[in-house]
Amino acid sequence: MKDVLLDANFPRDAQGRTYHVGTKAGQVANRIITVGDHVRARRVVESSFDGGQALFEFESQRNFLTLTGTVRGVPITVVAIGMGFSLVDFFVRECAAVVSGDLVIVRLGSCGSLSSDAPIGSVVVPRASVGVTRNYDYFHPSTTAEERASGSIEPYTITKPLDCDGEVHDALVRSLQATLPPADPALFGGAPPRALGNITNASADSFYSSQGRQTSLFVDANANLAAVLQERVPQLQTFEMETFLLNHLAAAVDEGAKGGRIRTGAAQMVFANRTTQQFITPHEVDVLERWAGRAVCEALVAIDIAPERLQKEGVWN
Repeated sequence: MKDVLLDANFPRDAQGRTYHVGTKAGQVANRIITVGDHVRARRVVESSFDGGQALFEFESQRNFLTLTGTVRGVPITVVAIGMGFSLVDFFVRECAAVVSGDLVIVRLGSCGSLSSDAPIGSVVVPRASVGVTRNYDYFHPSTTAEERASGSIEPYTITKPLDCDGEVHDALVRSLQATLPPADPALFGGAPPRALGNITNASADSFYSSQGRQTSLFVDANANLAAVLQERVPQLQTFEMETFLLNHLAAAVDEGAKGGRIRTGAAQMVFANRTTQQFITPHEVDVLERWAGRAVCEALVAIDIAPERLQKEGVWN
């Protein structure tokens, strides 16, 4: 930490920069793409931003990378945050604190598919998402085998579904389907890439236990988790780690306090198929990220935000 921070409740420095993301007013646009890693963030900028470059770039000490520029003159920000619920929470709260008006946030991330309908090479746009979290009390040393066997306590908690924004969902599906890359014998087993909408996603608090992956090192009680989820959650197609919390924070925002609403969506690139155990290749990742990145940028440009709901001043002007 290089600067003196003010207000332990919501820390910022004297210039108004937030504690973790490290940005201030005018450095983040109302339309935001959030990704997991820095390589994907830069790939989106290179392939989609005007001039192939950002007008503003900042990497915080907490490794949040913020890149702000324009797509056909419309301000857009890409923020690489890493993975998981906690980092989504840092990112959304701190960006909302420095942007006036409405926010439209799209998660461009990888996912695992639970269905043959979404093979590797697909981009899935969920209509809704559920959260899957480890129930720590189930694994507590004081919890008895009888309690576990009775079903009175379960190892994982499955939330009610939360919807993405309908307009954002539809814009993403249209944009992806309008820009489908042609089939290539060297990619995705020769099958053409696919864009699928109107499905349900499960966002987990772990890449391993809460997604039903089996390891010998820990007791996870998750051998039938994927089957239970598919039984309880209609139209469940994908596992990942962020979309549900985006939707939760959008639903929880106090519009009166923030001065605007948050609309969310997700474009999930299928990197792994849990039914076939296939995993994507690095070259296929590059192709998928460039196509999906351009499509997400175009969808964001197409989504209307009233002028009075926009951040007035920024690095883009």
